Amino acid sequence: MDVDYAEPRFVTPICTVQDVADLVGMPLDTVKAWAGQRSSRRQMFTRKPQDHRGWPSVPLVGLVEANTLRTLREMLAPSEVEAAALWIRQRFDAPFALANKRLVTDGAYAYVKENPNDLYRVKTKQHAFVEVLEGHLKPLIFEDDDYPVAFEVRIPGVAIDPRFNAGRMTFIRNRVPIFAVLGSLAGGDSVDEVMQQYGLTLQEVAAVDEHREWAATAA
Repeated sequence: MDVDYAEPRFVTPICTVQDVADLVGMPLDTVKAWAGQRSSRRQMFTRKPQDHRGWPSVPLVGLVEANTLRTLREMLAPSEVEAAALWIRQRFDAPFALANKRLVTDGAYAYVKENPNDLYRVKTKQHAFVEVLEGHLKPLIFEDDDYPVAFEVRIPGVAIDPRFNAGRMTFIRNRVPIFAVLGSLAGGDSVDEVMQQYGLTLQEVAAVDEHREWAATAA
């Protein structure tokens, strides 16, 4: 199936670099280096710098690429992450190779097979290596091709999908934006009122409330 690389998931900025760091669970300084915001480092994930500081600059595909870099960081020594990422890109010569589930999996296997001494935490344990790669795919939602359409966050049932609510965190089943739920809770609405207003379950509202502080920074 042909992929339209002009789709919002590839071109529309929906995250800041800070958002990316929070979502993939990596230190901000590390993600800034991957973003090319350090003079001595090349840009490793897709980012479109904006005229205004603090505006979103990273499309969904860039968030996914950063998640791939985090996964490689779990398998390889820090000094090898960039080398492995570049190796995968050069080997497949495909757009956004670090966001393609098949290319990342095939590429990581091939890289480690050719560079066995560079394995870091998972050593040469095949089952551990497979688990790390499978973990990379867990937050990603796929539909018709090998590129994800959305990225699930730590709140159950919530994802970042550029097709809905400008890419802000949204409940998958009914497209209710998390910022709306947070606003109602912060405004003093009861859990029952929020449930009725947005058609959410008790568990869904409780999950947002549990992660309220974290979600407020990126919702």
